[in-house]
Amino acid sequence: MPVPSHDAVVAFVAANRFPFPGQTTWPANYTTLTNAPAKKRSVPTSQGEYYPDIVVIDSDGKTREIGDVEESIDVSKVPLWRAASAAGDQLPEYGTRIFFLYVPAGLETEAQKVLDDNAIPYAGVRGYKADAAGVISIVPFVTRGSPYDHQ
Repeated sequence: MPVPSHDAVVAFVAANRFPFPGQTTWPANYTTLTNAPAKKRSVPTSQGEYYPDIVVIDSDGKTREIGDVEESIDVSKVPLWRAASAAGDQLPEYGTRIFFLYVPAGLETEAQKVLDDNAIPYAGVRGYKADAAGVISIVPFVTRGSPYDHQ
């Protein structure tokens, strides 16, 4: 199976998960921005600005949701994932924040362990893959947010 490029996965996820096609619960004042290939919106960290791959903002410019696409699990990114998570809205009914981490299919368990071991709140961990024709798909792995998001 071919491994899709980082930027192709970011574009696919932004177009098909933030919001889902036909999603009627998506707020009308939300805008989905991507930081790949060009940087548009950052979140603050103790190390400076970080540009998560997908940032959803509302019409007031407030960051609401974050998605990050990784090509591998790199524990040096833990402080960045923590900042990205903190920038997403809280989901008090689920005890987490709106932060989704997308990793190549097969790395989901490792990604979840790194998030859990470092107490990083997240709404979901997802795998991504492409078929022989290069068509990208997302594989829900774990959802700690709304059950609607587990698709």
